[in-house]
Amino acid sequence: QRSAREHRDGERALREARSVRTEQRDRLRDLQEQLEELRQQEQRLHQERLSLARQRERLQQLRDELSPGGPGTLLGTVPANALAAPPAPGAQGLLAGLLPAVGMFLGDSGEPLASAALYGHLLLLKHRAQMDHDFLENERFFLESLKKRP
Repeated sequence: QRSAREHRDGERALREARSVRTEQRDRLRDLQEQLEELRQQEQRLHQERLSLARQRERLQQLRDELSPGGPGTLLGTVPANALAAPPAPGAQGLLAGLLPAVGMFLGDSGEPLASAALYGHLLLLKHRAQMDHDFLENERFFLESLKKRP
């Protein structure tokens, strides 16, 4: 009887040990999967940081190119006094300070529609650049919040 009881106790202990080993394997596998997911997330964040840095550089280049009166810019060829011209008729709100008289863009060709279209395109580029900047700032805040998460 004693031998049979010890045999049963030994088998029960063996089953418990196997169960613990299985649980430990499952936990190890789960931890390895989490570690791999974290590595992949870290890689994605790294790629996003690089992409954001490139986008910031491009945005800064666009700002430099589009800044009024700066050397080598699109508006750098416009006389400085032309930028101080009164706003175009009908310009209100936010655009009032950005819209000089269309006549300053006419040049010698006398094509007011093409010049106005060019200026409109320039304003659109500036607007998009600002929107891109705002988006990138929001993404930067989002990435910083991800870094702070446990």
